[in-house]
Amino acid sequence: MQNNRPLTVRELARYLSGRINNDPNLKQITIEGEISNFTLHQSGHIYFSLKEEDTSIRAVLFRGYRQNLDFLPANGMKVIVVGDVNIYEKTNNIQIYVQRMFQSGLGDIYLQFEQLKAKLSKEGLFDPIHKKAIPSYPSSIGVVTSPTGAALQDLRNVISRRYPLVDITVYPTTVQGESAASDIIASLKKADEGHHDTILLIRGGGSVEDLYVFNNESIARTIFSMNTPVVTGIGHEIDFTIADFVADFRAPTPSAAAEVSVPDIKDIMTYLMEAETTLSSRMKNIIDSYSEKAERYRKEFTRTLQYNLNDTENELMRRKITLDHLMEIIFMNMNNRIQSTVSRLKAANPLEIISRGYAKITDSTEHNITSIEQVDVGDCIRINISDGYLDATITDKEAINGKADI
Repeated sequence: MQNNRPLTVRELARYLSGRINNDPNLKQITIEGEISNFTLHQSGHIYFSLKEEDTSIRAVLFRGYRQNLDFLPANGMKVIVVGDVNIYEKTNNIQIYVQRMFQSGLGDIYLQFEQLKAKLSKEGLFDPIHKKAIPSYPSSIGVVTSPTGAALQDLRNVISRRYPLVDITVYPTTVQGESAASDIIASLKKADEGHHDTILLIRGGGSVEDLYVFNNESIARTIFSMNTPVVTGIGHEIDFTIADFVADFRAPTPSAAAEVSVPDIKDIMTYLMEAETTLSSRMKNIIDSYSEKAERYRKEFTRTLQYNLNDTENELMRRKITLDHLMEIIFMNMNNRIQSTVSRLKAANPLEIISRGYAKITDSTEHNITSIEQVDVGDCIRINISDGYLDATITDKEAINGKADI
């Protein structure tokens, strides 16, 4: 802060505000004093001073925290307040922002609460790592509460409206009085053995003394040791108990505990309808996509098949032309061979030879006579010519060499 120029008022206010507002020793401090300058503002906030002899500090209790009061503050009343010390920059006034206020006789109760809270916190009973998840869609819920309190009826109404599918089992217990702590512990243990998805520990609103049983150390340790997730809904929104800190989930009221423990069937129906719409849309997109692919494949296949058919048809046509040409050549060759054979056969046909002036001679047994040695003079022969035959008798024979055998 040291420099060569003077500070502005705003700079000083910001500096003091930063130092005071960020000092952990001034958070959640407990102060005892007498109320003076008490003002109940039309906004619902309470403005007053806490004084001791000739010393005082300004204080404010905002409307939200005022609802936790079970008495009406007044000037001259001795009280114990719990809150944070801050500085109000506009006026540079230091004041305490009160969150809880007790008549001096109740101060010991709050101190006991803070001591137990610090002890269990140090042991790790409040650590988030130990918190069990609350099931989103429970089928069975155990409720530890007074069977005659309005809190149970409120809870039933909320659950029947939001999620009537869940089964509710009530474990009756007293919630205030000398036996309340032991009753609550016994009911919690019994509920933990009931195989529920969630257990609700609830109680309607009341004074600090009415709710004090839920600051019991044994109850806190019982909740911590349970296998079933525990939801608390004790008192009003501004009421905090040790049971709330150790529970797996703290709801501000019994009705709120019911709401966080079950889903809203309307939300489920909305989700299912949206899921159905989304699923239908996705299925349609998938079907359209596959239909487009199928049509594309069909066209490609048809085009390919047509190309193949055209190629095959052209190949067949080429092969037909080649085959026709080969067949023509084969037929021509065969015809030439046949003609040649016919010519040879025709040339070798005796009748053809006879037609040219030659004759066929056979003996009486119709054996061909090809030599004069086969006949003798006086033998009968038949001479076949082109238009008939002649019968003759051998009267002479002569060899072509000029000799004759008579």
